[in-house]
Amino acid sequence: MVKKFVIFSVIITIILVQGIALSNAGTTLKRTIDPVIIKGKNFEFILGHPINNYNLYSYKDDKLIMIPFQIDKIINGNYVLTSGKNKSKNTNNNFDKDDELVFMAKDAGDKIKNYKFKDAISCAEIEVTDSETSDKAWVYLAAYRTATQKSSVDYVDYDAGNLTITAANYIAAFDKSHLVAASSYAFGKGLGGNGANFIDRVKVRISMTAMGVTLNPTEDDIKVKEYGYIDGPVRVIIHTKNTIPVLGIPVVSTEQDTVYYYTYAEFPFAAKFPVKPSAFRATIIDDFKNSVGWKFYSSTNLAGQVIDGKMDDSEKSLNLSPWKWSVLTNEKLAFWSRCISPAGSPVKVYLYYNDNANAVDSHENVKGELPGIGSDFKEGWLNLKSNFIKFSLVHFFTKSYSPGMEKEITNVHDDPLKTLIKPFIADK
Repeated sequence: MVKKFVIFSVIITIILVQGIALSNAGTTLKRTIDPVIIKGKNFEFILGHPINNYNLYSYKDDKLIMIPFQIDKIINGNYVLTSGKNKSKNTNNNFDKDDELVFMAKDAGDKIKNYKFKDAISCAEIEVTDSETSDKAWVYLAAYRTATQKSSVDYVDYDAGNLTITAANYIAAFDKSHLVAASSYAFGKGLGGNGANFIDRVKVRISMTAMGVTLNPTEDDIKVKEYGYIDGPVRVIIHTKNTIPVLGIPVVSTEQDTVYYYTYAEFPFAAKFPVKPSAFRATIIDDFKNSVGWKFYSSTNLAGQVIDGKMDDSEKSLNLSPWKWSVLTNEKLAFWSRCISPAGSPVKVYLYYNDNANAVDSHENVKGELPGIGSDFKEGWLNLKSNFIKFSLVHFFTKSYSPGMEKEITNVHDDPLKTLIKPFIADK
């Protein structure tokens, strides 16, 4: 059963404790869209208890509150899937060194000086730091002998039956005929969006030659099997296997995890070649239905372009070289794209851009690309030293773009928040 989805209807629960909470340092952390992900090995002194026996707290406005978090179990490098047709059969539900604790940076608060967590076996103080500014915030992880009540806030939800992700800032939906890429995007209530779909579909265009055969598969040809998923209050993780068959042989085949947070979605683009192609190129395009009057910016095109459905001279001369970020924005909302490459990748990712209301593609629902924005993996494939490579395609959904805002977006992956964990013992 899909959990009831709660957006910004935060129910603050004051925890009954022995003693009075006092803060000796207020939070200065300004980053709000970052998830904080910490491996269990960093919590050695508090590990080993059933996952349901943990709770996470933040101290804000002179109150201790429960905040949304989840502990995702990992065995042999793979997430333990808790839902779906092929959910994992796991009997070990303790918080172990390979598992991940995740919460949102925006929920962290002040540092606590004096506080006694009633009935807690142990407690960890987690200090979160922006390494660039030294800004800090804190949360507190407590372990109990029995399961505890948790925060009622749920930032993201997966409706598996309708193949729909509903997050605070966006809604993403998939069509059964082309599951490998989204068929619908909408801005969510958290941004003041109306839930209206603004894309035709996400296109996947591949040119490959293998075993003497040249093929041009699209998102319609890629076979997708969903194994299962994790639907937590902070993130949804969906595990799939994607295959491109040639003459019945899976020439490109990968298993991967797609991850959704309240403000962004992270899609892996991975290629594993059981049969190495002699030629390969892939382009992934977000095909917008109607963004006339919106503006497009990228790290390589800071001046911006107004979308009008016609490729004028300035658009034809856009810098399509490898890029760090792009954004399509109007006066209220913004849709961001990033492609994060593995270190030392010989495959170069160029920018794809097409503002053409009359563009024709047999694999689409609405004529034209208004605009089409994406990643063009056009060279370097033959220089791969292994038969596997993985990129991360990331989409952020935010308020309208203003210059400098890109730093907040790029920091999430390029300069992740640092953490320091230590036992918390109240001052006497």
